[in-house]
Amino acid sequence: MRTFQRISRLIRPAVAMPVLAALALAGAVLLSLGCGGEKERPATVAPSVNPRLLDVPVPADFRFKADQSSDRVVGGFRAVEHVYEGDAPLRQVAEFYRRQMPTHGWAQKEETFSGGRQRFMFTKGSDTCNISIWDDWGTKVMIKVLTLGAKSAEPLPPPSSPPPAPAKKRTGK
Repeated sequence: MRTFQRISRLIRPAVAMPVLAALALAGAVLLSLGCGGEKERPATVAPSVNPRLLDVPVPADFRFKADQSSDRVVGGFRAVEHVYEGDAPLRQVAEFYRRQMPTHGWAQKEETFSGGRQRFMFTKGSDTCNISIWDDWGTKVMIKVLTLGAKSAEPLPPPSSPPPAPAKKRTGK
């Protein structure tokens, strides 16, 4: 007990309060810094194999959204609209397409940025590929590929509806 009394005489309230405040401030600074700074993502996004569109790359770790996508192939024509979602920043995904599409044989024809969307138009032979990139609770990528026939410049015909079911005969009295 005497030891505690001796220590308490040495620590006066006028000294203890500023020391405690300084320790609390130092602790808060250390907590806000964390264990280490967040490492930045690499400057470019790596490509991954896209089994749905072999000639159009998709950034690695981007997920295919089947409920928002469609594709049709009729004869030599194809009409594809695929949506992918990932976490890479929009400008890195845009840079990814600027670099990767030419390596897959696509020539860039247009590039625009408006309304928060980065848009590209590429061509390869009779194919046209439009890519839109935007941020909506994660980065979204929409890839539209339309093949026009070499002989005809007409787009795919509209999808045919299934034939109507035959009418049932009513027998009444």
